[in-house]
Amino acid sequence: METHHERRKRVGNRIIWAVLAVAVVLAGVGFQLASHGGPGLLVQSNGNEVGGSFRLDSLGESTVTEGDFHGDWMLVWFFDIQCPEDRCQPVLKSMEAAYQALHAQGVTVAPLAVTLNPFEDNDAIKNYVIPVAPHVMPFTATPNMLKAMTAEYHAPYRKDGDAYVPAPQIVIMDPNARYAGTVPANGDSEALIARLRQLSKH
Repeated sequence: METHHERRKRVGNRIIWAVLAVAVVLAGVGFQLASHGGPGLLVQSNGNEVGGSFRLDSLGESTVTEGDFHGDWMLVWFFDIQCPEDRCQPVLKSMEAAYQALHAQGVTVAPLAVTLNPFEDNDAIKNYVIPVAPHVMPFTATPNMLKAMTAEYHAPYRKDGDAYVPAPQIVIMDPNARYAGTVPANGDSEALIARLRQLSKH
């Protein structure tokens, strides 16, 4: 016959498993809402004037969020590989130069280039970015995420002909994921480096 202690243990185990099952279901529902819900569920400003949370897909198919870059000066720029190379690749080169210059001083920089075309081929993106900026990390996202994120980062999300309009500025977030400022996305590496040096000394 089952003792009182064994009965309590059996009931307790059932409760634990029930709680775990509910937690799994709620986590799944939360993920679906975050993936397909409105902008407020996808991206939050977290009190920032510009910038905020996000969920991006790396070309290796792993997912990153803004939390993965805490401790780094984060550079965020939106682009399209259909942009002429002489217009957009200088921006990537300036982000690479900033990474190199600040890294030499012991300041960690995470340059993120987010493609505005969610259906672009991964190899094509790599071939556009990596040869000119090997430390700039290219990312993709769902259309809903791109729409929400560009709104939060004050970047355009529209096409001009066949290509999406690249962001006119690079957004700088500090190591605590707070908005620090913007720099024109014009390929001026010296201006970007100077701005980051100025910010990192404060």
